[in-house]
Amino acid sequence: MLSKEKILIIGGMARLPKEISEAEVFQVIAEVDAENAKVLGVEISPSSPLILEMLKQILVGVSLRDDAHALLQEIELRLFHRAKKAVIVAVKDMVREYRESQAPKPPPINPDPYNR
Repeated sequence: MLSKEKILIIGGMARLPKEISEAEVFQVIAEVDAENAKVLGVEISPSSPLILEMLKQILVGVSLRDDAHALLQEIELRLFHRAKKAVIVAVKDMVREYRESQAPKPPPINPDPYNR
């Protein structure tokens, strides 16, 4: 069992076409193992149960660091729905958020340059 410190919550969002849903935004939120970037669990909204189950099958166990291209190809090949573009954009946004979360952080700026 992973400790809570080793789990990240990473999300991505995209606009949905107005004719598909009253909701304006499609969201993919994943629980990710910080050590290997593998998706442990996923929540998707709004979504039909079938699309949710298929995306869970595709996403869970995939590394956001190493398998992003293959993940997007899998969605492209298996999902045929008017929300497909929003799903792909949201997953790309989630991968971008993961990469940004792992980028080195600059050191804090000392507000007092004279160290008083």
